[in-house]
Amino acid sequence: MINNKRKKENKGYDMKTISVRRVAKVNQGGKRLRFSAMVVVGDKKGNIGIGLGRGADPRSAIGKGEKKAVKTMQRINLVGDTIPHEIEQKFGAARVLLRPAKHGTGVIAGSSVRTVLELAGIENVYGKLLGSNDPIANTYCAYEALLNLRNDRVLEKMRDMRERIELKEKTNAERKEREMKKRASKKKSKKVDSKKSATKKKIDKK
Repeated sequence: MINNKRKKENKGYDMKTISVRRVAKVNQGGKRLRFSAMVVVGDKKGNIGIGLGRGADPRSAIGKGEKKAVKTMQRINLVGDTIPHEIEQKFGAARVLLRPAKHGTGVIAGSSVRTVLELAGIENVYGKLLGSNDPIANTYCAYEALLNLRNDRVLEKMRDMRERIELKEKTNAERKEREMKKRASKKKSKKVDSKKSATKKKIDKK
């Protein structure tokens, strides 16, 4: 199984390849080899998409899979850094169970489900595979589970979920503030270094 990561800075999303498989088709003239690639794209802010691409070589299969994944990108319902409620989803032979987790738990999931959850921007969640171990089937299953999440009804009944949203916003604001301070300190250090170098040059000339 291949799990390569390509970061698309200009396009605003991250891409990961879940698997690349070689498919042999028997024709009259002999075997015809082609490749299929399962690709997941997400911006880690609640948008996620998946796509299965096919091509004559792995590179073209991954490229086609990425295009399909971008077309299927949809917004999912999140509550801060986790999912709003427990959900069990079935897709063919695959079955996935997802549960909300406390702040600081992290993403506890395996296989391709972890990749889907991370690219969707979910930071704390429990995930368990209850059916097939096929990575492609589990990718489809996890994607369908995220699309079926509903948070309006849950937020009305659960006060702690609203607190999770506030906590997420607070942590994001603190993170931005720390980044701004780091940038400011770097700029100051660069100015000090430039001044020191300028004074040193003047002394050397004298």
